[in-house]
Amino acid sequence: MDCPQCSTPDVIEIDQTLPDGQQVRFFSCHHCEEKWWTQGDKEVDLSQILEMVREHKA
Repeated sequence: MDCPQCSTPDVIEIDQTLPDGQQVRFFSCHHCEEKWWTQGDKEVDLSQILEMVREHKA
């Protein structure tokens, strides 16, 4: 995957499982330090990831 900010292919991808079992993928660009998450084919904001974790703890 190329970075949506700077278009470099130098991106790390990490699959993560949230506490409620939902699967998300974290991306980080080594070139410009842009960070983003996806769930399936949709991009997910950090605030949405935090809300998913928060809801599970409640």
